[in-house]
Amino acid sequence: METKLNNFKADFNNVFVEGNANAIQMARVFVILAVPVLIICLTALHSIK
Repeated sequence: METKLNNFKADFNNVFVEGNANAIQMARVFVILAVPVLIICLTALHSIK
């Protein structure tokens, strides 16, 4: 679990800070960040009804 967290931190750093990420690193970061955002948006839309 610790290695996965360290890999994510390295990928996040490469994507947003250094800007030298490859396509796989970008995909990992955006999928991991998109899931919570989608859950929050769908929950908010459901509560509006």
